[in-house]
Amino acid sequence: MPRAEGKRNGSVAVPRLAAKDATWDSFSAAYSRHHAVLVTGCLEGRSARKKALSWKSLRRVYTEHPQMVRRTFCLESKGTEKTKGCEVDEATSLFKTATLPPGRWYASFVVQRNRDALSQFLSALPFSVPPFLMREGRARTQPVRHSNAVWVFFGANPATRALRGRPEHTDAVPHSGTWHLQVHGSKVWTIRPTTELLKVARFLRGVGEIKVKCDAGDVLCINTRLWRHRTHIPSGCGLSMSVARDIWLEGSRRASCDMANLVGQYATRPIPRGTVIFTEHDSPNLELQRSKRPNCAVRDADGTVVVVAKRRIEAGDWFCISESEDE
Repeated sequence: MPRAEGKRNGSVAVPRLAAKDATWDSFSAAYSRHHAVLVTGCLEGRSARKKALSWKSLRRVYTEHPQMVRRTFCLESKGTEKTKGCEVDEATSLFKTATLPPGRWYASFVVQRNRDALSQFLSALPFSVPPFLMREGRARTQPVRHSNAVWVFFGANPATRALRGRPEHTDAVPHSGTWHLQVHGSKVWTIRPTTELLKVARFLRGVGEIKVKCDAGDVLCINTRLWRHRTHIPSGCGLSMSVARDIWLEGSRRASCDMANLVGQYATRPIPRGTVIFTEHDSPNLELQRSKRPNCAVRDADGTVVVVAKRRIEAGDWFCISESEDE
């Protein structure tokens, strides 16, 4: 599969840069126009550090910080064989084996809310900031800000068919984008522009679905709020692992936001405006993301607190409420 393909020329929609030639200027010029850039070969010459992050590394994170992992652990694919039917603690079920679990499975969690865990995990990465996000000069500087969190996506698919993750969705995060480093194996992204993106990037009109394959060492920088997206692990793939960090190019956003990755917080089917999605009785401990552009609202219905769709919500979209509403 080509690195970027679509109904029109996919490379027009997703520029591709080689890491050895990528600079802050070349990256920012491409990203400001397309809001998605693939930088290939970012781990060349970094093989020793690449080996530091493995299944053993992830298992150690869980062993040392089980509550942190459990809090955000999510099965990206409900077709997971290893943990199918496990409703009590899917994370424990997956991490109990010392070697890579058999079968096809796809999961994620977020390293956050723990300074020591975050520091240790960042030190185990091939880099905590991709070199092309550094401005060259006498003293290299970062023209971006990062969130105090690292997303971890990992899985395996020895089968002969693709293992799909969450349905197509956008992320309700007011960031400039996210960089995803593919550390092991491969992952394929299927993306298409949102109406919001088409308003600022008119040249993307007429572009349909675009497939972007990320191999080990590739970094995909993408604004997942502006690009609708879904991912899959291709067939015959052993360990597929990627790590991701949210960025703010303006440099003015505080990087202390809390990331949610909880099962059940996105729509599994299209939801019409006005639909009651949750009630205080069936979801008493519900936590929803906050957004300046919420798709849900908290209402009182005959003495019962409910969460209602403010507008049509597409399958895969995160449920989010206004930053000013109480949960």
